[in-house]
Amino acid sequence: MRRLNTLIIIILSIGIMVSACGEGTDKSETSEVTIYISDTQTVSLDIKKPSLLSSAKYFIKNLIALNEASAIPAGITDVRYTVSGSGMSAITGVASVANDAVKIVLYIPNGPQRHFVLDARYANSCVRYRGTTDVDLNGRPMTLNVSMALVSADLCPSNAANSGIDITFTINNSGNIAVSNVLYYVQYQVGGLDSCARGTAGVSAPIPADGSVAAGATLIYPTSNNYRIIIDPVNSITETDESNNEICSGTFCTSPPPLSIC
Repeated sequence: MRRLNTLIIIILSIGIMVSACGEGTDKSETSEVTIYISDTQTVSLDIKKPSLLSSAKYFIKNLIALNEASAIPAGITDVRYTVSGSGMSAITGVASVANDAVKIVLYIPNGPQRHFVLDARYANSCVRYRGTTDVDLNGRPMTLNVSMALVSADLCPSNAANSGIDITFTINNSGNIAVSNVLYYVQYQVGGLDSCARGTAGVSAPIPADGSVAAGATLIYPTSNNYRIIIDPVNSITETDESNNEICSGTFCTSPPPLSIC
């Protein structure tokens, strides 16, 4: 599986809240977690305790070289994050990509096996890259590198939330004989990647000579598109050269659609 070179840097530090008078027991313990994604080769990271009611503060500045770092891929508009674990309520949210970088600051209750899920998404909310890690938060500062792996497009939202768009067009038979089983393909883009839909006309009845038939396709999750319609009469007697046909390769669109390259 291909991996996205962009790294997610997770910085953890402990902050303990105490009473203003300093007489009470610890009421809660949290770790300040900074998630930083960037296209730069070197990142300046700040690690500090949350000050809250405590006067104890410290500041550590560290330069970390990211030899494998690269630009956030084109089309990625936000990063969805989820943090879960025993004894805590799940923390979820979405951070937008701004100037090719994402920075998220969270306060996570300390405890074992805090599970982080980070999804890099297109504008249509389809997840294209995912990274996960488990961290024990116990007050010890640490730095983690999380690789983002390419995922399939079946992580798109369901059709119940995204009904897609229906387009219609007419297929004209300009030949002198009727034709059946005419394949058609509609090429379009989802999140900057090529995809396609297909259908067959003239199945229940042939398209008569000099006649026409209505056709259409449902395009899933389009944002802005130019649609290219390709007609293939298959092995019709009116076609003499099958080699000039243009069709989409790979898996055709299903529900949810794979992002096939056409």
